[in-house]
Amino acid sequence: MKTLKRHATDVHVFYGWWIVASGVVLAALQSVFYVYGFGVFYMPLLKELNTNRAALGGVIGLSRIQGGLLAPAAGWLIDKYGPRRLLAFGILAMGVCFFVFSRITTLWMLYAVFFALAAAASIGGGQPITVAVANWFIRKRGLAMGILMSGFGLGGTFLWALAWLIETFGWRTSAVIGGLLFWIIGLPLAKLIHHRPEQVGMLPDGAQPYTQNAATQTNSPYEETPLDQGPLEPELTPREALRTRSFWMLAIAYGVWATVVAVSSVYQIPFLNEELNIPLVTAAFVVSCYSLVSIPGRIVFGWLGDVTDIRNLLVGVFFLQALGLLALSLMPNLSWTPLYILVLAPAYGGSIPLRMSIVGYFYGRRNYGTINGLLQFVDLPGTVGGPIFVGWVFDSFGSYRPGFQVIALLMALGAFTLILARRPQTPVFERNN
Repeated sequence: MKTLKRHATDVHVFYGWWIVASGVVLAALQSVFYVYGFGVFYMPLLKELNTNRAALGGVIGLSRIQGGLLAPAAGWLIDKYGPRRLLAFGILAMGVCFFVFSRITTLWMLYAVFFALAAAASIGGGQPITVAVANWFIRKRGLAMGILMSGFGLGGTFLWALAWLIETFGWRTSAVIGGLLFWIIGLPLAKLIHHRPEQVGMLPDGAQPYTQNAATQTNSPYEETPLDQGPLEPELTPREALRTRSFWMLAIAYGVWATVVAVSSVYQIPFLNEELNIPLVTAAFVVSCYSLVSIPGRIVFGWLGDVTDIRNLLVGVFFLQALGLLALSLMPNLSWTPLYILVLAPAYGGSIPLRMSIVGYFYGRRNYGTINGLLQFVDLPGTVGGPIFVGWVFDSFGSYRPGFQVIALLMALGAFTLILARRPQTPVFERNN
């Protein structure tokens, strides 16, 4: 630990940024093969398994039940034991799941694999890294989360490459390649993740430990803060968070937002391919552009969350997503692509770090993983229902457009629930580790 602190000091880069950089790579890897990647696998699987769209969309929706059910327990385990071991185990399991995925022959096997993959992703994906970043940053938490979440957008820009792999070598070989990359790239990066800066003799944001001389020269919020405690901010237990109105307002809004993920990660490519008759690789390229445009939104809105009212900012990006979804649902041809991308992509990207940061802003660092996991658990109706609903709409009406429009309306309603979410007026709880 002393070596780590000395190395971070020598190169003049706060170690928290190395954790963010590692997280960006891991997020990109998970994005291209799992989060957005299912949309590329969607059409080959539809033909291979000879099934309908609602059933295939249910793979993502129902598999996320597993991730949602595990999220509170995973968050608690991360808070208690740290993210590194869980992250390594989850990455190892994700690689195994992709190998098994390459061998499936029936729909029920696909469901089983994605149930396991969702469980592995809950501890080998964004949650452990998010908890670590939330603990390593306070003043710059929004910016750090924005950069971290840009990894998912970065991964999405390589969807065209995944589509090329699938068309050239087949979806089964592409799945094997994904499993190998999780092991080769992911496992070494997991070793770089530390839970809290206090464990290696540092403070959040790279602040200097309190000294008497420093106290006489500055009014820093880190003053008179023990090295093992870090900067003071409101700290709520999970039970205390559950008793606040803000938790349930966030839960409703996040549940609605979860339905947007179905559109962004699953149905953009099928919509472009089936309704606008765009070739698969071209459709994947369009969604790659969407992911690319979302990256500045993730970083800029994340930074804005550090310097302005994060709740009002989140309300704004929810409304923008509603408008972007409406534009997508009205697209008559490929020429409309820039309109929906420029409205929806930055807002969707920006909402991701903001929804992560506001949890720390409202409830603190100490139980961040558990509280964030509880929010993911109560998001389940939207997470599960979104993909199934949009697939059912197409099977029933022959178009994805009505489904997109319903979700746009729900997003507008979700924005109003965020207006009712207020930061709990709770005194700071100073608890020893």
